[in-house]
Amino acid sequence: MNDRPTHRLKADGSLIFPEGYAAADIELLPAGYYDAINLAAAEASLIARVDRKREQMRSAVMTQGVGQSYAYAQKAAEVRDYRNTLASVIAALTTPQRTTRFPFAMAEVTATGDSLATVIGRIEAGMTASCARIAAVEAAAVLAKRRIRAATSTAAKQAAFDTATWPA
Repeated sequence: MNDRPTHRLKADGSLIFPEGYAAADIELLPAGYYDAINLAAAEASLIARVDRKREQMRSAVMTQGVGQSYAYAQKAAEVRDYRNTLASVIAALTTPQRTTRFPFAMAEVTATGDSLATVIGRIEAGMTASCARIAAVEAAAVLAKRRIRAATSTAAKQAAFDTATWPA
């Protein structure tokens, strides 16, 4: 049996299966009746798949979680603060002042024995690499979604998804 009604009532247009209705009271749905619905459903499904792929690729670069997001944001703020502060000002800070101003970086300084400048440089390099990778993933997702939305048939939408080029 078809999973969607194949007929409608002539009186009010209600969609029905024909069993149990008089032939004079019903009519067959026009050809292509569900095409627009099918097209919209295919598009929504493919867009959701693009979003899942994008998130999967992001998670390969960044650890997920609210706490981790906070740590990334804090480290980025510390890098910006360090880069926007004169070296002489940073050099004049006491260790407790540096720890207050750069808590994540100073925790790594303590753990590794590296200088604050080295740790900031390492954090910044990681941020730059992550940003470039995530930007490439974002660009691929945007392009895939545009192509899917522009396609005018279910097959063309599927082809747009199938031929999306993701960063290696």
